[in-house]
Amino acid sequence: MSTVMTEQPQVLPDPAPGDPRRAMVALARVEAVRLLRHPVTIAGILLFVGPELYGWLSGGANRYPVLQDEDRSKQFLALLALGGAALIAANLAALRAHRHATTVLYDTFVLPQPWRTGAFLLSVVPFGLLVAVLVAVRIGLLAAVPGAAGRPNPYELAAYPAAVLLLGAAGVLLARLVRAVIVAPLLLLVLAVVTVAGLLPSTPAAARLRWLLPIAMDEPPMPLPVDLMSRPAGWHLAYVVGLIVLVAAAALAVTGARGRRLVAAGAAGLSITVLAGSAQFFPTSDAVRTAQATAAERPAEMQSCQRIDQVTYCAFDDFAPWVGGWDAVVRGVLRRVPEAQARQPLAVRQRISTADRAANGLVVTAEEQAAAAAAWRRVDADAGTPNAVTVGTRWGDGESEIGFAGLVAYEVVARAGGPAGGQVCGARGVLVGWLAGQATPKATDGLREVDANSWGGVPFGEWQFPVALSVPDREMAVALALLKRPADEVAELVRRSWAELSAAGTPTERAGELFGVAVAPLPPEEERTVCEA
Repeated sequence: MSTVMTEQPQVLPDPAPGDPRRAMVALARVEAVRLLRHPVTIAGILLFVGPELYGWLSGGANRYPVLQDEDRSKQFLALLALGGAALIAANLAALRAHRHATTVLYDTFVLPQPWRTGAFLLSVVPFGLLVAVLVAVRIGLLAAVPGAAGRPNPYELAAYPAAVLLLGAAGVLLARLVRAVIVAPLLLLVLAVVTVAGLLPSTPAAARLRWLLPIAMDEPPMPLPVDLMSRPAGWHLAYVVGLIVLVAAAALAVTGARGRRLVAAGAAGLSITVLAGSAQFFPTSDAVRTAQATAAERPAEMQSCQRIDQVTYCAFDDFAPWVGGWDAVVRGVLRRVPEAQARQPLAVRQRISTADRAANGLVVTAEEQAAAAAAWRRVDADAGTPNAVTVGTRWGDGESEIGFAGLVAYEVVARAGGPAGGQVCGARGVLVGWLAGQATPKATDGLREVDANSWGGVPFGEWQFPVALSVPDREMAVALALLKRPADEVAELVRRSWAELSAAGTPTERAGELFGVAVAPLPPEEERTVCEA
């Protein structure tokens, strides 16, 4: 007996209706991978990461970063490199069907054009997340440096991926409006020019123009403590987010998308853009303005002081990690002077300036500078740190180190408080120049760099401050010649002839005799400088 088995036909289920959302997400996933692998994207990432990576590997990175400045210092580079990559790559992707003459074929697909546009918009999001990771890693490495000062602003950090998303969405919108690949690079060029123009004081309404752009280049005269910052970073981030929503809604609307959700999104984006954009122009609060004035005029009220041996260092709390770097310069000067001079008390006070003379076109006369320097000395005396040496809020480079070393050397030599931009001539100028130049290796390099870029003399101190000095070229030539000799050998001669070298009336020729260095003849009388310090 046999059993005949008959195969029953397999009944297939009815096909499920198409889900445009799933199709859009799938297309967005594919386009996101293509965007991340695009040569323009890779080039943009290398341009953004390359200089920073080279600085770390070569040892040229600043070991004293100011985090509240570093959080926005690369925004313009990110706009050009990363935002430009998103703009061009997204525009090319959205124009691919047109460039390949397959627009009619795409129209036969089950995914309508508005949904395809949405996929192109979503494809920029992973690149924005990658940018956020790059920015977070960079600021994290800087914050881990022992000399890092202050703290970053999360709104400033979020501006990097926000600008990338905005330009990526703009690339998609341009593809739906103009079918020409040259438009996206031209837009990037115009955006770069307008951004730089917004920083120029000669540009009409520059202060307002810069805050209507994806990133705002607004540089204070020098780094400020966090509590004194007045940039409306939060409002600006909200303004850019509103623009992202508005541009994305416009791209969808151009391709035929309709509906209450799209209208609501467009209205929300427009409202956020207008409200946040207007809020950026609110005046600085009275509390911040008062704090800025106090920090500039009476810094002792906002600073903490610490004593290392006979030297007192007073700094804003954000910059306290820099005291060790300042002390290295001070010790470098004191180790080459007689012991009696090195043991005398010394004070160092950090100062800030909130007035940008270059941007405001301010001209300060010699009398005004002398009055300001005298006012600073009175404030220091009232705070219990008479004749304090001034140091600014920039550190870690040769220029800032030699500027501070020169002021320290002058105070050790003259014990008269910081001069108001005067020239230190004669043997005293030679002594100040050599003591400052040999303080640290970076100070030596900084002195040579400043000397190569200056004319008539070498300045010491920051130009924003009324307290500064300069050593004429004639005296500086002797000091530079001494820097080529062993420091211990010169120091022995300095200690032996300290009283004569540090005296205000000792001529340069006498210093040349003591050190065995030829001194250039005096220039014609009409070309001679007036010594005031």
